[in-house]
Amino acid sequence: MEIKVIGTNSSNRIKLIKNIKKATDNNIDIKLVEKDNRYNITNTPALVINDKIISQGKVLNEREIKKFIEVLA
Repeated sequence: MEIKVIGTNSSNRIKLIKNIKKATDNNIDIKLVEKDNRYNITNTPALVINDKIISQGKVLNEREIKKFIEVLA
């Protein structure tokens, strides 16, 4: 499973990364990308799991992230 967080180093990006780590119990590598033209992201931070855009411009909580991981794993 590949998880990417796209966006600049902002407080929302840091919160999203912390929530991902909590949801996965730190058992997964997270790729941090400042800009990726393949996804056409307009609002950051954006969460991409297995090349599917899950959210953009929103900080998902731990429970929401777990649901997406279960579905896409």
